[in-house]
Amino acid sequence: AAAARLQEGRRLIPIDRGKKMGADVERSSNKRTMAADPTSRDDPLAKKKKKVVDLGSDSDEDLPDPSQWAGVNPDSFGDDYLAKMEKARLDEESAPRPVKIATLDYYKPATRFHTIELFPVRRSGSKAVLLAAKFLLGIPSSLDGEPLRRCSGFWVDWVEEKKTGLVLTTARLIRTKDAPYSVWSGGEEYATDADVTVHLLNGTSAKGQLVYLQPHYDLAFLSVQVDQPINLPSLNEKDVEFAQEVFRLGRDNSLNLRITYARAEYLNPTMFERHHNVYFRSPDGHGDDNEFDYGGPVIDLCGEVVGMVNDPKRFGSFVPSSILLNCLDSWKKYQHIARPHLGMMFKDIKLLEPAHVDMLWRKFNIDDGLIVQEVSGGSPAEKFGIQEGDIIESFSGKPVSSTIELENTLMSIYKGTLDAEVRISVGVFHTLKEQRSTVDLTAKLSELGEVITRGPTDS
Repeated sequence: AAAARLQEGRRLIPIDRGKKMGADVERSSNKRTMAADPTSRDDPLAKKKKKVVDLGSDSDEDLPDPSQWAGVNPDSFGDDYLAKMEKARLDEESAPRPVKIATLDYYKPATRFHTIELFPVRRSGSKAVLLAAKFLLGIPSSLDGEPLRRCSGFWVDWVEEKKTGLVLTTARLIRTKDAPYSVWSGGEEYATDADVTVHLLNGTSAKGQLVYLQPHYDLAFLSVQVDQPINLPSLNEKDVEFAQEVFRLGRDNSLNLRITYARAEYLNPTMFERHHNVYFRSPDGHGDDNEFDYGGPVIDLCGEVVGMVNDPKRFGSFVPSSILLNCLDSWKKYQHIARPHLGMMFKDIKLLEPAHVDMLWRKFNIDDGLIVQEVSGGSPAEKFGIQEGDIIESFSGKPVSSTIELENTLMSIYKGTLDAEVRISVGVFHTLKEQRSTVDLTAKLSELGEVITRGPTDS
């Protein structure tokens, strides 16, 4: 009966005779191997015992693989071998570190030129930035041995006979106290005796001698002794256009180049800002606030300087090149930069919302000029009846339509004399009376920051 069941099972379960034969051969081979080497079953350390290691040999090939040292007693190593291992360790510790080669080192981008956003300007922008980098400097300051600021600056003049260069930077470099409320309320303090160091592009440093400070325009000039000629920038006489592409530049503590892409924007200043600024608008992720960029140049896609950074934020601001050129011209001629203090704050009509401009045109037939935002208490403007909301149409007979244009007009006309009083003819449209008048204001020329004081009716 048992034989019958076995025979029936063979019929029900098919057998691959090829596989069966292979398995039989493998089992037969294993049997022969164990018979030839009986230690392979009885001694699990047989493979280690097979290879005899000469621990005193001078050949590295004879050294055992550390993975095979498990369970090996270190006391069994010869003294020669231990000495060799100690010598190898000491040699490794005393070996010189690998030399860092700048051309082969991976440089993490400090800009977003590698992103798709800047693809259209990558080539022209890179060329412009590298051109401007040749006159861009890093400038730290300190006071009583303590670090004060770390800013940037750039060459603007060179005197061959004296081997002296003139650097333009921000007044913030030596500012020890900001205005507590607004730049128009005053209160800033500056350390004119601060120590200033100019880091040159050849890896050396030189002392920066403060030769002039202009707090109203937030700029300073430094004199620097250098042994060889320097690269000077080209300052664009024409201010940037609205939405024009620009780059904000600076140098960090290691003199590495900082590059921020933005578009120029014209906005009416807030009550806490001066009149002479152009603004940045950077894409998302660009233009993070960084103090290194203060005083650095703003350039166009041709590498020409179109401004100097005075607020390095994503929506920051810069002093336009037209203002810088007027300041530089005044400094070269008169060794100071004076402007009339008008006792008024303004905003541009043309920068208002179009519907607002249309309303003013329909009501007063005016679509250009400066709207008076505030009048300083006790000022000549207040005495002559100029009020908030009035429209200034001209200065000294010249039409004016922007605050930047106003600043340039004032500096161009009144240069030279300091702390003198000048008379300025102002064309005013009085909105409450809806009538025009010409007022001769007396304004004091000053190189200090203008302060607007609220009148007795402004609580």
